[in-house]
Amino acid sequence: MQGNTLCKRLILELHPFFFTLKVITVFKSLLHIFISEPPFFTEKPEAVSLVSVGGRKVFECKVAGTPEISMKWFKDGVQIHQSLKYKISFFTSVAILEVCVVSQQDSGKYFCEASNEAGRESCIFELVVKGWFSFLFVKGSTAAFASKVAGSAPFSVTWSKDKKPVLSSQKYIIVDSENVGLKIQDCDVDDVGTYQCVVANEVGIPPTFIKKIKNSVRLGQQLTLTATVNGSEPLTVSWVQDKEHILREDDNRRITFENNVVGLVVPKCVRADSGNYTITVENAAGKKTATLIEGLIVKAGTTIALPAKMVGIPLPTAKWMTDGKEITSEGRYHIQSADSTTTLSIPECQRADTGEYILTVSNPAGSKTVALHVTVLDLPGPPIGPINIMEVTPDYMMIQWRAPKDDGGTPITNYVVEKKDVKKPWEPWSVVSSSGTVTRAKVSRLEKGREYIVRVRAENKIGIGAPLESPPTIAKHMFNPPGPPGLPECSDITENAVTVSWSLPDYDGGSPISGYVVERREMTGKWIRVNKTPVLDLRYRVSGLFEGNTYEFRVFAENIAGISEPSLTSDPIKATRAITKPGPPGNLKLKDWSKSHADICWTKPTRDGGSPILGYVIEAQKSGTAQWDRINKDLVKMCAYRVPGLIEGLEYRIRIRATNKVGDSEPRELPQTILAKDILVPPEVVVDVSCRDSVTVRAGQIISLITRVKGRPDPEITWTKDARALGDSR
Repeated sequence: MQGNTLCKRLILELHPFFFTLKVITVFKSLLHIFISEPPFFTEKPEAVSLVSVGGRKVFECKVAGTPEISMKWFKDGVQIHQSLKYKISFFTSVAILEVCVVSQQDSGKYFCEASNEAGRESCIFELVVKGWFSFLFVKGSTAAFASKVAGSAPFSVTWSKDKKPVLSSQKYIIVDSENVGLKIQDCDVDDVGTYQCVVANEVGIPPTFIKKIKNSVRLGQQLTLTATVNGSEPLTVSWVQDKEHILREDDNRRITFENNVVGLVVPKCVRADSGNYTITVENAAGKKTATLIEGLIVKAGTTIALPAKMVGIPLPTAKWMTDGKEITSEGRYHIQSADSTTTLSIPECQRADTGEYILTVSNPAGSKTVALHVTVLDLPGPPIGPINIMEVTPDYMMIQWRAPKDDGGTPITNYVVEKKDVKKPWEPWSVVSSSGTVTRAKVSRLEKGREYIVRVRAENKIGIGAPLESPPTIAKHMFNPPGPPGLPECSDITENAVTVSWSLPDYDGGSPISGYVVERREMTGKWIRVNKTPVLDLRYRVSGLFEGNTYEFRVFAENIAGISEPSLTSDPIKATRAITKPGPPGNLKLKDWSKSHADICWTKPTRDGGSPILGYVIEAQKSGTAQWDRINKDLVKMCAYRVPGLIEGLEYRIRIRATNKVGDSEPRELPQTILAKDILVPPEVVVDVSCRDSVTVRAGQIISLITRVKGRPDPEITWTKDARALGDSR
């Protein structure tokens, strides 16, 4: 369709917090063709983003298509709305989602959906939150951290504690192989802290922002944007305004980069300097980007006033919106629109009023929209609890907490830590520390056994925020005394000493057992400690007993928290000479032997074991066997014995044991073996000297001829007289 049409062109001029709208009327001949194009993304966030706990993440999408385009953000399928946690804006085709104070719960799948009358389009991306890990080590032990790294070796490994370098020493052992690690020898309270490992190779360390961009924008004044960065040099820095305008240094703009601080300085701001500023720092290992959005910063309790001047024919009407909802003049919001001005006022503003406010002015000729981000500065919120009691002793406690979810819109400058005795509520809070931004503290000068409450308050440039209080904590060791040891048992009793042994307690109180205390008492007497220093073993030799007295024993376990209850009392024992098995017999000898027996003798043992020798046991072993056979059924009382039952031609080994009422001694073996055979000795006759020459007797008397006969085996004896054999006659 063609014809003369009245067109009205809207011009929106932006002043700091003041808007002017002009409408110019012209006549043109136009052909109207309406084509609706569905939205599509020209720029999308990275598929996967990694951010640390406590940091912030900004997702940006650039979208094109036929207006008006509606933008929505979702996390894990649930729509995200403007809040202190999430800051959402959509201006000049750029949609921004800022996740503030990132926590582990913010990990997940996010997607941005753009829609208009022609259709809808979405893009999906993922946020991975990198958290800190907490470790608890026993004082005096070795703390070890290890992590496997990937990339091209060699690696350069640096460790820091509370952002201060850790150097390799006897205390700190640094490992820089494929598995990087750090060992801390002999852990102490001073080793408590946050440790960080940075690994680099020839490519370098990706740049990171240590101190993010801060803005101060007022018309005619100097604009200074700075950020502190870290990374391997060389670093390349670039500034961009409104995503398109690459900034160069000129007479009205200076770009600086010194001592890791990048800066952009505009000596005298004009309206053209308003907009979104982005800084990108890049090296061979990667790049980082931070964005500054223009906005208004006010203190809580003051009045937010957003005035705008409108120009147009006919006079435009104004509509204010925030969080996707239209603002009406009611409650805490006041809108005054008269003639060519409109003003949104929020008296006694609160921290929750932080957000993006959108003004849309329109008339039949069209509409214009402008957005302004308002930040309300307030006291910081309370630190995130609970307060973690990391260590407690009778003298001090170590505490830790997390930064507030809401810093009040301005960085935390300090934490105020205070303590109070629960039993003395009338006393004021005592300041423990009031400087530094480290989220842990040592609460010292405690009194043993007293109960304390600790509170922590965050402070920013506005003031000190609400406190976070700890539960009442008693000034004592974190660990409890151990349980009692097991029932003591007595062994190796003598007339003046005994060995007492016991088992480990069922419960160590959470701290390693440092030793044991042993006590004794005579029956119905007082308990007396017998060891001056704690025993490390599970047994102890108690000496200094009196022979004939009866004693009982008990044992205590000890750890860093104190001493346990006593164990059960041992069975009573009497200090008497110990009765043991006797020693082996001595001086075992072979006296004689034949084909059927052997005669042996020995001496008594030198040690009877405290009990009389009851007798002896004789054992024999045939050659070619390993078995020892007992020969005598009953104990042999004498120190001599004939071993019967030998088999001619076999070899035998003989041994003997002494026996008392406790048992048999160790054996004593005959040095040589015995061959069962007769000893052959020719007969020999020795005539007694009394009848060697001649014997004279009176008739009627007895004639006695005495001789001694030798030989093996026993010779046969025959007497003859005048060659005639004599026989036995009566």
